[in-house]
Amino acid sequence: MPPKKLHLAWFGIAGPGGSAGDWKRSVDGYDWRYPEIYQDIAKACERAKFDLVFFADQYGIPQVYGGNWDHPLKAGLWSPCHDPLPILGALAACTRRIGLVATLSTTFYPTYLLARLLASLDHFSRGRLGWNVVTSTKKSAALAFGMDDLIEHDERYNIADEYLALCKALWSSWEPDALVMDRDRDLFADPSKVHAVDFKGKYFRSQGVLNVPASPQGGPVIVQAGGSPRGQRFAAEHAEMVIINKTSVEGLKAYTTALRGELVRAGRDPASCKILCGIKPIFGETESIARERWEAQAAEATVETGLITLSEQTGIDMSAYDLDSPLPAGLKGPGMQSKLPEYSRHRPATLREIALNEARHDNFPIYGTADQIADRLEQAAVEGDADGFYLRPGLQNIAYVIEFVDKVVPVLQRRGLLRKEYSGATLRHHLFEY
Repeated sequence: MPPKKLHLAWFGIAGPGGSAGDWKRSVDGYDWRYPEIYQDIAKACERAKFDLVFFADQYGIPQVYGGNWDHPLKAGLWSPCHDPLPILGALAACTRRIGLVATLSTTFYPTYLLARLLASLDHFSRGRLGWNVVTSTKKSAALAFGMDDLIEHDERYNIADEYLALCKALWSSWEPDALVMDRDRDLFADPSKVHAVDFKGKYFRSQGVLNVPASPQGGPVIVQAGGSPRGQRFAAEHAEMVIINKTSVEGLKAYTTALRGELVRAGRDPASCKILCGIKPIFGETESIARERWEAQAAEATVETGLITLSEQTGIDMSAYDLDSPLPAGLKGPGMQSKLPEYSRHRPATLREIALNEARHDNFPIYGTADQIADRLEQAAVEGDADGFYLRPGLQNIAYVIEFVDKVVPVLQRRGLLRKEYSGATLRHHLFEY
């Protein structure tokens, strides 16, 4: 039986860091405020034949934990953060094959503006664009955009359903062959193949036509990260790729089984949405060296950093709870609904344990030689029914990316677990090549 080929991605934010101490890991010659570090990460990942690079986003400054932004600013955690769209433009200019994905919110972006921006970037990248669709989880973002509070969790997804329907109508307002540009016939575009949009929904209205012609992919690849039941239903209706974080192969398998079931119920092929799980493997020339590196990285994590991250993700101020007790059963905030249940799957974890795990990004704790990491990734993909993985090493740690590309990727390619060359030019082709 041939090995299961993996899809790989790099994941980060366009800022000083999303993990403990990221901002202190800067490499000489690089600065998160300037484009070179993003460009060189993308070029390294393209050299390794990754499917894509992926940028999360953050509106405002985290301020759930303790009710202020003092702690995140002191730690350089998730703030400040560049808008990812200009970065994708810079990456499109210096790469040729790798996919480019940015996070944009259906709660705050005007529909026509977003549809036009993404169609333009799909052109500029020659068909390599993806959109990570989020509904946003933070009250601070709502306040920054002039709202009193976030809309209720499931209602945000109801709005997003209609939002995508309008975007797709705008992207299809030009037929693929409407742009003629025939000099002999003096015909630039065929008016009969450009169609007016007359969209009247519960939440959105639009009349007219998108003034960007049909893009190479006909619209960006739709990416999603919803882990809640409502988020999974949204993914089953719309997503072509889902990113998740799980702490075990068992948790991964439970998620993939549930999502593929939702895809079938939505009338889709269960293989029509790729599922990638977050990892941060630590490697060394020997297993003992790798373990030392893993332990050193784990030692940098602080409870406070984990509490800030958890508070911001869930929308619950974790400073109000006892560190050495489990969180109250059924605790829910306006943010991510799937985060806390994951920790109670096997046994009730204390808040201190959860916070340290969040600070370490200790999902699938993997360390070892390049061969041992390849073993673990193959096992997790097969037993967990995942289509691949995304690296979340932190922007500043570009040295990590280079080392992974130079030492681990050749092992994966030699074993037939990763492509050696791109066979197509678009992101959608990369994802569904196998």
